[in-house]
Amino acid sequence: MKIALCTPWVTRCGIYSYSRDLANAIAKLGHNVYIVRLIRFGLRDPEYYQTLAQNFPKDADVFVISHEYGLYNGSEHLFYSELKNLFPNKPIVTICHSVGNWEIDSLITNASNRVIVHNDFCYKRFGYPEKTRIIPHGLSPLQTSPPPRIACKQRLGIQPEVPIVGYVGYISSYKGLETLIEAMVNVPTAALLIGGGWFVEKDTPYIMNLKEQALKMLPSRCQWLGYISEDDLSTVYGAMDILCYLSRFSTESGALLTGLSHRCVTIASSLPPFKEKEKQGALMTFKNTVDLTCKIKQLLEDNELRTSLSEGARKYAQKNSWYPNIARKHIELYESVLAEESN
Repeated sequence: MKIALCTPWVTRCGIYSYSRDLANAIAKLGHNVYIVRLIRFGLRDPEYYQTLAQNFPKDADVFVISHEYGLYNGSEHLFYSELKNLFPNKPIVTICHSVGNWEIDSLITNASNRVIVHNDFCYKRFGYPEKTRIIPHGLSPLQTSPPPRIACKQRLGIQPEVPIVGYVGYISSYKGLETLIEAMVNVPTAALLIGGGWFVEKDTPYIMNLKEQALKMLPSRCQWLGYISEDDLSTVYGAMDILCYLSRFSTESGALLTGLSHRCVTIASSLPPFKEKEKQGALMTFKNTVDLTCKIKQLLEDNELRTSLSEGARKYAQKNSWYPNIARKHIELYESVLAEESN
């Protein structure tokens, strides 16, 4: 099977990371993936999206669109219309990484043979059950044991005996890092490690304000690492005794899942996509700042609970591994769509 996958490519972007891992896993199953590169940053006027549709290969068996709000600047109707005009009989599968914009969701549903979402929350929120299928966001589980925590801390210049609570991912206002900084005030024995930044800038005014807040509230207890390369992820995750995700809203989190793939002991906001994983034993959720402080203290004091959560993360990552599990689910869906088209 030849699959044309439209997605951002080779850029700092969670959608790119998802699409790259999916494409690689599908290729391992023996299928061909052709990338139709969507520009993530820069000039993207309405005509660009019409031209983008013209770049799809005519000999592809199925078109797969990796969609996120904002990538198309509100020009989804132009893109999908041009795609349908050029290739009226070509099946389209859209992967919706976020849902809830009813106008765009309706347009995507009408233009697509199937829509993929990542979890039960998105399935219910999307609202088109006849076309929607749940395929979880994939993970790349560690193939070896995590590096020793003491060694990871030493590589980052951290005293081995200091408990480390951390965050890794993009930093913006809805990620809720203020909550983590406030919660850590009442965990005086531990330090905070923050990795990540914005897409194209080293710092933004929001990140600078966070750094000032951390300096005042956690003097000498907060280290900022900036953007973390994939080669350094194992060291950064390995240094953390507890990993936290504080999003105020989320349909799914590739960064959180990367942490689970590294078997991190994870606390996340009490949001539906994360609570689904909590029920599977992969992480723990919190309700507010006070609760987060209590959960951090509980985990730092309870070795058995940390071991249980780390093992839960490992099992979740294995169950939802890109290769072969999630890639196979995608191929099975594409094959079913092709079978319908041939009848």
